Amino acid sequence: MILTHDDWGRIIALLAARDGDIAGAEDAVAGAVERALHTWPSKGIPQNPSGWIYRTALNMRRDVWKSAAHRTTVELDSEVHETAQPSVRLDFDELPDRRLQLLAACAHPDIDPATRPLLMLSAVLGLPTRRIAEGMILPAATVAARLTRAKKKIATKGLQMYMPDRSELPACLSSIHEAIYGVFTIEWANAATDLREGVAGEAVYLSELVSTLCPDDGESHGLAALIHLSVARFNARRDPDGALVPLDDQDPIMWETSHVAKGEWHLREVHRCGEVGRYVIEASIQALHMQGVRTRKPNWHALLRQHDHLLTLAPSLAARVSRAAILQHVEGAAAALDALSCLPKAAEGYQPAWVLRSHLYRAAGRDQDAISTLERAMTLTTVISEHEHLAKLLNRWKQRV
Repeated sequence: MILTHDDWGRIIALLAARDGDIAGAEDAVAGAVERALHTWPSKGIPQNPSGWIYRTALNMRRDVWKSAAHRTTVELDSEVHETAQPSVRLDFDELPDRRLQLLAACAHPDIDPATRPLLMLSAVLGLPTRRIAEGMILPAATVAARLTRAKKKIATKGLQMYMPDRSELPACLSSIHEAIYGVFTIEWANAATDLREGVAGEAVYLSELVSTLCPDDGESHGLAALIHLSVARFNARRDPDGALVPLDDQDPIMWETSHVAKGEWHLREVHRCGEVGRYVIEASIQALHMQGVRTRKPNWHALLRQHDHLLTLAPSLAARVSRAAILQHVEGAAAALDALSCLPKAAEGYQPAWVLRSHLYRAAGRDQDAISTLERAMTLTTVISEHEHLAKLLNRWKQRV
């Protein structure tokens, strides 16, 4: 792989910050990667591959800026379209702020609100369309069409790329929050070793940055709390063989205390702000679950109340499935199965719903239904560790039938 998703998004952010043309920046990076594939095998991989890609892509953008066709539509700006030779080394220290600038630009009022997080995930955070579609539970064709329309609109309007001041940032926060959490959840399942090395690690940083820039915004603290509490459990979520370990079976000793403390601090900041939103509730649910694992006495009624509150504020398929899982412990498997039967058609392709349904069937003594449902769930995941976990579970269930 020539570029990681992380490097791709950072370089796109640097290039697009000059003229607001995200599609043009993506084309330039793609062209630079293609050039690398042709030149590196014979000339060798440069000492700083990302810097080489950035320099080459920037030169391609300069060719566009200097072209006669471009000058007929866009006034040449010496500060934006400067022609000095770039440094060979890419200074990554300045990039996170550039990426936040680009996230804010993607939340421009001329962009459809439903498309803004998709655009952020694609152009700024470097996720492919297929992964975005899976994470957002949308058809890939729908995501691709929305992204194409948005990028054309940005290129046509030439949106300004700048860091909003404190008075402007709140208008962008909802979409920025959704993109940061979206990339975190999408990448979470695929991070194999060190979470900090990938795009998910960047989501941790961006959530902290946004909460620092907006210290009185409760949802920004809620998002940071949710991500920190999730990251705290990263080392405990797989066994030595790499198999998935569900939260209820994790060893709290393996949780990273620094992230737990940071998450709890952000939740205290929420109380100071006096604002409760979707991410605050999800972080509270996470904290309640973790407390239940520590004490081995989960407070299922409190968890159910939090899920009811979440569905009132931010109804979603994931929240409904999660509530059904809690409902099992409060009212029994039959009530939980009834809740799942009321899910919309989109749930047919939602893997967590099938996993939960299989457990509920088994709890209700319907072993054959449990096995066939779990087999269906296995066909809906592409995450190796998750598939292996379900395969082991399926094998145990078959042996006991």
